[in-house]
Amino acid sequence: MPGLLGCSPATNKSEAEASRDRQMPDFIGEHFYACPDGSRLDVDFLGDGLTLDIKTNPNAAPVRVKSPASGLTYVGQNLNVSISGGDRITLKRPGARAMACKRVLAYRDAAHKVASGQAAGSAA
Repeated sequence: MPGLLGCSPATNKSEAEASRDRQMPDFIGEHFYACPDGSRLDVDFLGDGLTLDIKTNPNAAPVRVKSPASGLTYVGQNLNVSISGGDRITLKRPGARAMACKRVLAYRDAAHKVASGQAAGSAA
């Protein structure tokens, strides 16, 4: 699964604490992203790698998107998601501009990187 290279369970306690779904039996990995609008994403890769749960803030319910095959767009209710280069995720919603977010090492680092201009996400 080329789209999951570098995707692995958390390796330290602070990352493990950042996610609410570590106990999910089909959890295979997690990535964090900082977006140009200041939002942060917590993306859990599930099962066969063709399902994602995306949270836009720590207390939000996850939005589930699925892809029919590796390398194709993930589709959910009012949300399409594509992953490129292993470090960029693009969210597409009906009636809104696409938003590209840049992967960061941990959720707690995302706010700092956005505030300091280090997050290279962009609106498309």
